[in-house]
Amino acid sequence: MINRFAQRARPVARLRQAAPLVALLGATTPLWAATLQVGPGQPFATPSAAARAAHDGDTVHIAAGTYFDCAIWHANDLTIEGDAAATTVLTDTACAGKALVIIDGRNTTIRHLTLARARVPDNNGAGIRSEAPDLTVADVRFINDQDGILSGADGGFLRISGASFLDDGAAPDGVPTHAVIAGHLDSLRIEGSRFAQARGGDDIVSAAIATELVGNHLADSGGNMAGPLVQVAGGSLLLAGNEVTLGPGAAARPGVVLLTGDAVALTVRGNTLSGGTVPLVRNWGAVSAVAEGNIMPPGIPAVSDQGSSYHRLRASLARLRDQARHTAGAARHALAVLVRGVL
Repeated sequence: MINRFAQRARPVARLRQAAPLVALLGATTPLWAATLQVGPGQPFATPSAAARAAHDGDTVHIAAGTYFDCAIWHANDLTIEGDAAATTVLTDTACAGKALVIIDGRNTTIRHLTLARARVPDNNGAGIRSEAPDLTVADVRFINDQDGILSGADGGFLRISGASFLDDGAAPDGVPTHAVIAGHLDSLRIEGSRFAQARGGDDIVSAAIATELVGNHLADSGGNMAGPLVQVAGGSLLLAGNEVTLGPGAAARPGVVLLTGDAVALTVRGNTLSGGTVPLVRNWGAVSAVAEGNIMPPGIPAVSDQGSSYHRLRASLARLRDQARHTAGAARHALAVLVRGVL
């Protein structure tokens, strides 16, 4: 490890000498980046040790094996990768009461990992917790986590491809959690990924401005999911080329996907639904749908807006109730200030 840092020190010294020129040219990407090797006999024994040493633009390669470890990654433009030809597992250890992997730097790529058994006391432990924009996740397996990926970033993108979410969801006390939770991102795209054996909750919850689900396989195998498999709150939704398999208990769902909020576009194209008696999309987003080329069970529509008027009425009443509570609270505060001033 000493040699590793000595090797880094000489280029860093040269970069410091060049700093005025870098600033003048407006450089935004690292001029020097390293590959950090993690594993037995490597400069870094654990992912967390590499995370503490990583700089912007580095690549972290984690050798095959099982690591009872977690890591918080602060640097930007990182690539964190396991062994593509074998199995690299992080398991059973959560950092900061949140996740096996916490991303605190911008523009991170994570690939070729297995993230298993993420557990925290508040039952919201994630395989990956992203707190910065622009995350790419490729060929990663999430197994028996309370949450798979939880993205709380404001803006930016989350791109997931070739991932598997197996046995994720409800915590031991039955609190529903989810495979993927995307907050107020600019875009969420999930493609070529598999969702199965969920223990409750939804597969995907998205509040992104644009949500794209392309070429995935979703199933409610296990019988533990009572609501929609996907919930999308507003924005645009593209549902294309997905295969969905529903079990016999699916009749209670409003649909495979529930679209609510201030939706602006809905495209449902080339999907296949097997089993169940619910539509692919229950459209409560008050937006016209483009639906074509979908393969559905006999008599089942690809998109239905049944119940949308009632839903929008309830949403309007809820907003009015919240506004009334806010106004009443402000009035009570103003009255208290006035009384204190008089006394």
